[in-house]
Amino acid sequence: MILCDRDLSDLILDGLLDFPERTTANRFDFINPASIDIRVGWDILLETPTGFQEVHLPKNGRALLPGEFALVPTFESLFVTNGYGIDLRLKSTRAREGWDHSLAFWIDPGYKGIATMEVRNGLKYSALVLVPEQRFAQIIVHKLSGQSRNPYQGKYGNTNRVQGAKP
Repeated sequence: MILCDRDLSDLILDGLLDFPERTTANRFDFINPASIDIRVGWDILLETPTGFQEVHLPKNGRALLPGEFALVPTFESLFVTNGYGIDLRLKSTRAREGWDHSLAFWIDPGYKGIATMEVRNGLKYSALVLVPEQRFAQIIVHKLSGQSRNPYQGKYGNTNRVQGAKP
């Protein structure tokens, strides 16, 4: 079952997301009828010919050229309590601008930390500007049929920064 705004408000109060601003009132501005907006963090991993390079985004953003790929952290930290799972989707405005996001974005119960989004400029002719703290994606929270016996204890949790692939 996908949760609605009423239930999402309760989960935010219970600590589903850690908003760096630390103000409760601001948190509820991010709730949609069935999702919560997520923003872009400040330090990305940009693919280069020699591998991934960490890049700090300037306040006014950084252009990604057509086809460029980056690993982008969420500005908010997530904590998925047992009994829930999270799916992430681009905001429709971002998709219409030409951004593309990998479909490998599912967060299991027990995950805690900054999440990493895999994004690409899907346009053929134009650059797109990635701006820190820009509303970029939205999380959809699913209520599971019960508590997981083995909550997430994988290699990408408990982090406060963007992460590349780990063997």
